[in-house]
Amino acid sequence: MNLFNLPLLVLIDVFKMMEFRERFLISLMSKRAKRMLTLTSVPIHLSCNLLGDLYIRAGTDTQPNQFHVADEESDLIIGGEAMRINFYPDGLTLEETSPKNQLLLISHLLETYRKPAVSVKFYYPTQPVMVWEFMRMVNQRRVCVKSFSCLISWDSSEFIPKILDECTEVTDFIQFNAMLRNDFFYTPPRPFKATEFRVNVTSNWFNPEGFMSCRRIILQVGERSKYTAQWWNAFIQKWIDSDVPLEHLSCNHNGLSDFQSMIKGLSQPGIEQMTDGVVVKRRDRSEFVISSTLDRFFIMTKEEHTEHSQKHHLVNV
Repeated sequence: MNLFNLPLLVLIDVFKMMEFRERFLISLMSKRAKRMLTLTSVPIHLSCNLLGDLYIRAGTDTQPNQFHVADEESDLIIGGEAMRINFYPDGLTLEETSPKNQLLLISHLLETYRKPAVSVKFYYPTQPVMVWEFMRMVNQRRVCVKSFSCLISWDSSEFIPKILDECTEVTDFIQFNAMLRNDFFYTPPRPFKATEFRVNVTSNWFNPEGFMSCRRIILQVGERSKYTAQWWNAFIQKWIDSDVPLEHLSCNHNGLSDFQSMIKGLSQPGIEQMTDGVVVKRRDRSEFVISSTLDRFFIMTKEEHTEHSQKHHLVNV
């Protein structure tokens, strides 16, 4: 019996019952097989890890498993290139570091499924040019990227701006490491859509003023950062007088005296204050709390502050 002679509605149910590995192998049978699989596919989420080898998992988990024991190993031709693929019920591994083959494999998957969504993590030894080419490829295909994590501390003033420019359409979460010279600054070409932007290690390239379209910003700044207490004070004043989406910010600081300088002059008349934070009211009348631990300060809604203070020891101001 020829599977592809079945009605489309029946094929949809048949493919739903198949494992990821089975659907992938069908997509390589012929152009017709791939086209039928595409027509009958349901939306899929692909989680990708690049750490030399390429790991891909199909599902909703944004943290792909790094599998150790393969169910099956196959030598396949994809995009005209020979590849050895290790298969699992819900994913695969390409155990080679060729950027060309990795991009060919990812491209094949994006062509096979309708409306795919992607989450991706890059680790050492992935090179910045590969990250840029990956993001450029998915954006050219108008693929939804839900999560982007780049956990490599490069010093590449050439590619890091290009990578960040390609990340403006990421919808949920961005995590980025970059060690650049102190005189390098990045200006977004358009607002970022991500709900949360997290920077683990940063010098002066990351300016929070350019990322206030994100609802959450979490920073870890270096010792030679330009972000003095006076800088943060001016930033907070500007944020209070705006209607930007930013509603949570967390950053390390140099101690309680530093924090006192940050919040100087922020108290507003007629607003009841707290012992562990300064309450401010923004232009839209929403209330926020600026608070501190011994080494970090926080800007958050009053509701989030209440939950946060129950879990952490906040310093009375």
